[in-house]
Amino acid sequence: MRRITQNWASGHLLNMVSNVNRRRSWFLEGASPGQLANLALAGAEFGLGRQRMRALPVLIKVDISPACNLGCTFCVHAEPAASATPSLLAGQDFKRKLMPLDRFTQLVEEVRGRTSAVSLYYLGDPLMHPQLPEICSVAASAGLAVHVSSNFSFRLSDERLLELATSGLTHLTVCVDSLRQDRFELTRVGGRIDLVLDNLERILAIRRRLGLRRPKIEVQFIVFQHNLDERDDAASWCADHGVDQFTAYWGNLHNYGDLAPSQVTVHGPLRARPLPRCSWPHFSMQVKYDGDTIPCCYHRQSEQYRPGGDARPVGNVFSTSIREVWNSPRYQLLRRISRNPAAAEQDGASSSFCHGCPVVYETDAAAHELVADRHSWDDVYARGDDGKVYRR
Repeated sequence: MRRITQNWASGHLLNMVSNVNRRRSWFLEGASPGQLANLALAGAEFGLGRQRMRALPVLIKVDISPACNLGCTFCVHAEPAASATPSLLAGQDFKRKLMPLDRFTQLVEEVRGRTSAVSLYYLGDPLMHPQLPEICSVAASAGLAVHVSSNFSFRLSDERLLELATSGLTHLTVCVDSLRQDRFELTRVGGRIDLVLDNLERILAIRRRLGLRRPKIEVQFIVFQHNLDERDDAASWCADHGVDQFTAYWGNLHNYGDLAPSQVTVHGPLRARPLPRCSWPHFSMQVKYDGDTIPCCYHRQSEQYRPGGDARPVGNVFSTSIREVWNSPRYQLLRRISRNPAAAEQDGASSSFCHGCPVVYETDAAAHELVADRHSWDDVYARGDDGKVYRR
């Protein structure tokens, strides 16, 4: 079991390093001296394992809306029939949840000149927020790199795409998991690839017509057994149409809820290492639409918008401030857990957000994962007579 846990944690670390490498331009391109200094200070404090931070978060992820128009099998938005997980069967609540523009502006002003980038999504699609262009503009005006990731399966007018392209958005990631509708909809449930590709073509054309350098556009191709033969064709389509970056990696066939704390057995804390086991508590934070703050976007996803869910926020940046939350006793505990999980047990680690995360605890999480390099869609799901996707 320890080997399985170590393999999971090593894989998570490699994935995290890969994500940072392919998105390093978020933090470096056009960075101000203050932002570069904050990044360097955060790196030093991470290396020293400091609990109280002088640096502010380098990246802030903001869930401007947890709502989504699709029901992807991997996500909390999946139909209950597509998951056997009790936490999803208990229901998720995403309706009428939008971060107000003035609240977002307040958040940005607190980190102006220090934080390098803001990423405007978590469990929802940012295009669900009607004021997305205005939100991008507020962040860009404060000198922040602005990232959006979207399924792009919307009926977007030329005017809406123009607003987005000229909003100050610096990086746009679009998910294109197949060029064929019959395959695309297996995991992007409810999505339409014709809308995705048409929107992509038009925003790329707008960027060319206006001579814009940004937003940089990345296409993310999540690989499954059923679309593996399309990867090169998708990469060629992107090259032909002027997409800046094509990223492909193996997807997951389990649901977020399969890794909920209630579904995973925790055997105990992992041993300390010279460097903290997780970088999130020193570099990034995740802010939800209502200001509630959690330290990362990888753990407890199915608990955040489930009534009675075990969300375990570490504070609220609208009730206090980002710096107060960032250096609160609960956040400092997370940094101790990351540095030395076993020693932090006596400080109440079992009640923290990070408890049960396989990066810092020995768990059976790997046994709940269904990675597409080893499993096919047909192993896990089936289509009913009604056309819906069901978990086998």
